[in-house]
Amino acid sequence: LYCMDCDCPLCGDCVTCDHVGHKVRKVSEVVETQLRQLKESLGNEHSVFHLQNLLSDSEIRQKQLAEHRENLLRNVVDREEEIIEKVKLWREKMTEKIISLTDNEEKMLGKDTTLASALLKCKERNLEIDREGIKIISLNCALRNLLNKDTSTSVRCLDFRIGTTNDDLFDLFGKVIDETEELSSDICQCEEEEEEEEEEEEEFHDCLDLKVLMKFKFGSDSIDDIVPLQNSKTILLSKGIVYACDLRDDNLTHRSILTNVQQIFLIPSCGDVLSLIKDRKCIKRISSGSLVTTYMSTKLYCETYLCVGPGGEQAYACVLHRLEIDKSCRVFKISLSDEFGRILMTFTSKMDNFYSWYNRVSATDVKNKFVKISSQSVEIHVVLPNGDAYIRTKIYNGSVGTSPSSGFRPTDIALDYCGNILVSVPNDNAIHLLDKSLTFQKLLMTEEDGLHRPTSVALDAEGFLYVGCENGQIHVVNYQYLLNTNRQARLKFQKLSSKNGSLDFPGHFCPKIFDEILKNQNAEN
Repeated sequence: LYCMDCDCPLCGDCVTCDHVGHKVRKVSEVVETQLRQLKESLGNEHSVFHLQNLLSDSEIRQKQLAEHRENLLRNVVDREEEIIEKVKLWREKMTEKIISLTDNEEKMLGKDTTLASALLKCKERNLEIDREGIKIISLNCALRNLLNKDTSTSVRCLDFRIGTTNDDLFDLFGKVIDETEELSSDICQCEEEEEEEEEEEEEFHDCLDLKVLMKFKFGSDSIDDIVPLQNSKTILLSKGIVYACDLRDDNLTHRSILTNVQQIFLIPSCGDVLSLIKDRKCIKRISSGSLVTTYMSTKLYCETYLCVGPGGEQAYACVLHRLEIDKSCRVFKISLSDEFGRILMTFTSKMDNFYSWYNRVSATDVKNKFVKISSQSVEIHVVLPNGDAYIRTKIYNGSVGTSPSSGFRPTDIALDYCGNILVSVPNDNAIHLLDKSLTFQKLLMTEEDGLHRPTSVALDAEGFLYVGCENGQIHVVNYQYLLNTNRQARLKFQKLSSKNGSLDFPGHFCPKIFDEILKNQNAEN
């Protein structure tokens, strides 16, 4: 049945309940009436025009809705980028604050330790006051200060708190609270002024007067990796231990930062150093010279990290993964990740059954192009047009300048500002210089330059080449000096500079002046 008053079909129960007294007809009769009315409406120009307007309006609204959705999603992405930038700034400030607080506390504890040791030695020596009266008086005053000091609060209690949401970075993301003592605003202001003065002094005076050629001795163990930082600070890897040292120190005093490390690599964009742990399941990040945090890790039994390197213009870092599918099949992947360790994109190797132990990877200045070194070659890999896989396009196996009896065994690579590739080859006692296409250019340094099985190579922002050797020596050489000179000219210049130290080039190397020095020497001879 069909209710004419309500304009809807009915069941038997509805007729006796909600539609009592309504006008009811058979459905077949209603269908005929509705069909006739439909034909009349479609024949009416006014109705057709109204339907056309509805259709056009719906299409326009659908288009506007799609644009509105895109704008909303774009706003979300833009806001995410703003938040990421704020988090990055907060992390940098918090890192500096924590390092500053702990360094100051370490200095105070060091002074207390020194005084306590001196007092104990003073007791053992049983010094007479008439011979060293002034020293004993000074030590006695220090003793009273130490005895009155509360040992239970010798280590400051630092707490990490998350505050309310506002525009202040520390309140927004968290800050360090010193619960041991609350400094007044005047004291805080004085401390900030002192810190600013110290930073200004470091900025103008904390630099190394580099010469054309320098050599340092770190120890007897091999320099497996070397990372030059700013202001002559250097990070080294030797026997699985990461050290921080200062080249301005004649004794090359160093301190350990991290142990059980396989490889370290500098991220030039921010100065962070990524460290691959020997189990190849975790990558640590060293920030601000000494702060160690976890950057990336995996719990998959079949996955390992072979090596890590800079991500170039595309990303923060690139990582080479190896997946063990079964005993006969291994899959290699290159992933690009951001500064938070999130993988942005992944490319899979087309050589699934090909096995080689890669120990270095680096993104180049060309998009989706990578340089890798295996145990026997330097290779270029590019991503295919489909964007999900990569293949090897070029290989360099050291056919030029390498002893055939020893074979080619590269250990490290570095890319200069032109995209050229420097390769350290220990069994060849040389640094090979290749162009972007892996074409051999020259032996940049050899045994005649003092190299003894070079194991690591790096370039700093000031234009100096750092080479670490198997015998613990570190060579720091002006890169332009090596590019613009040959072996004979360098040997002659080294003899001249050993007799006359004024011939060294502090700062930038000038080929024209270098040639004039050699010409004048030849004329004198």
